[in-house]
Amino acid sequence: MKNEEAMANFILKEAETKESLRKRMSESASEYYTGRYLFGLITSLLLLGMLIYICINGDLPFWGVLSIAIALEALMESKRNSGRVDAMIKLSELDSNGTNAAIKASPNQQDT
Repeated sequence: MKNEEAMANFILKEAETKESLRKRMSESASEYYTGRYLFGLITSLLLLGMLIYICINGDLPFWGVLSIAIALEALMESKRNSGRVDAMIKLSELDSNGTNAAIKASPNQQDT
């Protein structure tokens, strides 16, 4: 009985991992920055506040603030896309390992 429970827990954990990776690959930018990671939301708000403060104070001209904002947005998007690519790679590895394990297990089942 314990062997079956351990196998069921392993399969459930693998399914949860795959579902999390699929969600990561398909989520939009707004979901990524607000829903899934609190760090992204806090960083976005702090950067936006900093840019508004710099713009109001007049420390930099508007085009300078705009160029900084575009660079920061590009940095955040590249980090998000990097995570999506990593999730895609991990998901393909899990799928290929699962397929290989099923192929390897089938001859053993026929022998018994």
